Formats: sequence, structure tokens, C-alpha cells
Amino acid sequence: MAAFLVACGGGSDTVVPGSNTPTAPATPTTIEGAAVKGPVDGATVTVKKASDGAILGTTTTNSDGTYKLDINFIGDVVVEVTGGTYTDEATQVKTALAAPLKAVLAANGAKVSGVVTPITTMAFTSAFPTTSTPVTSAAFKTQAASLANQFQLTGVDLTTTLPVVTGTQNAYGQALASLSKYLNTNKAVDLNKLVNEAYKSAQFSGDYSAAYATVSGKNVTYSFSNGTATTTVAGGGSGGTDLTVTTTGTDTTVTGSGAGGGTGTCGVNVQGTISQTAAGQSFSIPLNMNVCVTGIAAGSCSASNAALNQSVAGANGVAGAANLKYTYSEACAAGAFNIALK
Repeated sequence: MAAFLVACGGGSDTVVPGSNTPTAPATPTTIEGAAVKGPVDGATVTVKKASDGAILGTTTTNSDGTYKLDINFIGDVVVEVTGGTYTDEATQVKTALAAPLKAVLAANGAKVSGVVTPITTMAFTSAFPTTSTPVTSAAFKTQAASLANQFQLTGVDLTTTLPVVTGTQNAYGQALASLSKYLNTNKAVDLNKLVNEAYKSAQFSGDYSAAYATVSGKNVTYSFSNGTATTTVAGGGSGGTDLTVTTTGTDTTVTGSGAGGGTGTCGVNVQGTISQTAAGQSFSIPLNMNVCVTGIAAGSCSASNAALNQSVAGANGVAGAANLKYTYSEACAAGAFNIALK
């Protein structure tokens, strides 16, 4: 698809961020980009001030998902895409967009690219977890860069790179196609749940790995940045390079374990397998996970602590895990997933 970014003329008074003094009449900011979850046709694109949500302009996407509009504003803006339809990569069925897609841009009085996808939406929900969190382009850019690295899109700017999801896919398009395969396989997760919470979970690890293997035919390594799990799936293709995807999980507090309330610490390495199925294919995924457990009784870091084992297994939450073996150490491994027993 051709590159975007076409400058336009015009003008109005604009307040520079951090200043109460309007500038001289400025050239409107031209925002030109695309909404892609499959290209979204006929969606409403709304641009709002990041500071207060005031609407600055709206337009509609074309059949290939592209859009363009001018706004008389300089500062941080939220681009929100709602409605419309796209052809799902996993099913090839025309599908209504079921959740808003979002990105945050810095309107600069010239031209700005605004690609909006499920992954930019994940970056938005990660950067601004509550409605009281100030929305800024700087915070969004930091989170988007982190998420790009996590999906092995290192060096890819998520809002300026156009995903190619048909024909010969680029890396960005392949990641989006894999998310479609993930959603098609995991019926309990819809798009809204995916972009707001599911991508942070341990369950997403194996499921996305299996989906990517089916889509790409490549080998997949998926790991949590806090050390919860590393899994590998043979993709079935030849000559494929490995993909490493990393996501940040959250620490866990376990109550009612029967092992909490103490001052001891225990490092636990859990190894085993996870059974996954995608597109009728079964995968056996190795599991190698480091956990750091606090709140146990001093000196109880051992295989004899059944409540400790149960707490680790329960907090893990990886469906299909089997053949689990535990190795104990008084010291916790760097980056281990933290479980506090209360």
C-alpha cells in the first residue's frame, strides 16, 4: 500500500501545549492513516483532545481501511475507530468491528501518520489503565515501543507502519493475523477482552504461540518478561526463523493457601508441558517457569510443602499444563513471577 502523509493548508489560532498564549494562525494538522484488524471499511474515525476528550474532527474509513482528516489543533490527540467491518484473516468472513481501536498522536501543525490496530489499542490500555490516568503521546509512545518489542516488531513504529495482512504479510500484518487466529480458536475471548486484559494473562502465552505457528509456519518462543513462562511450538514450516514474544504480567497475591503469613522466601522452577490445539492441530509446548514465592514459613522451601506447590500451580493458571516438576531454591531467579502468600 502506498505511503500516506499529505500536507494541507488552512489555519486557526492554536494554543501550544504548556502555554496559555495562542500562536499565530497555524496550518492544520493532517492526520492520515489506516484502521486495520483486517482493513476496516466504513468505520468512524474520531479525533479528540487527549486532555479533555473534546472532539476535533471525524471522518470515515475507505474500503482499504485508510482515512484522512484535518484538525485545527496542535497538541496530543486520541484517534478512536468505531464501527465498520473487516474481513477476518482467520475465517475470511466479513465481520463487524466489535471494540474501539485507539492510538495517541502528537498533532504538530503539519502531517502525522495514525495507524490504529488492536496492538496500538493494547498500548493505549496499558499506558492508561484508568480514566483518571492523564493521556499523553509520550506515555503512549513508550508503551507502544515496549509492546512492539514484545511482539518481536523491534524498530516498528506501530502508528506509522502499515500492516500488510493480505498476500505477502509483513511482520506487523502477521502479528495481527495471528491475533485473529487466536480469537477464532479461543471463543471465550472477544476483541474487547483481548485488548483490555487477556493479552496480559498466562493463558495468552501458549494460545498465541499456537496461533502464530499455524499462521506463519515458523517456530515460536513466547516468554513473560517477568519470567512466568517460556514455551516453544514447532510451526510445521521449513526454514522459518524463531519469533520471540514477550508480555508483562502482574504479580499475584494468593490467600487461603495454608502456607502464608511467614517471613520465608522460596524460588521455584516449574517444568512440564502445555497441551494446545489450533485449527485442529495439537501441540505439545514445553513449560519452563520461574516463580518467587514470599510469605511462607522460614525454612519451608522444599518439596514437602504441599500448600506451597498448590499455590504455585493455582496461581500459574496455565490451562493444559501437565507433567509438572518442581525444583526449589532459597534464592529467587532474576525476573521470576512473584507470588505473595497471605
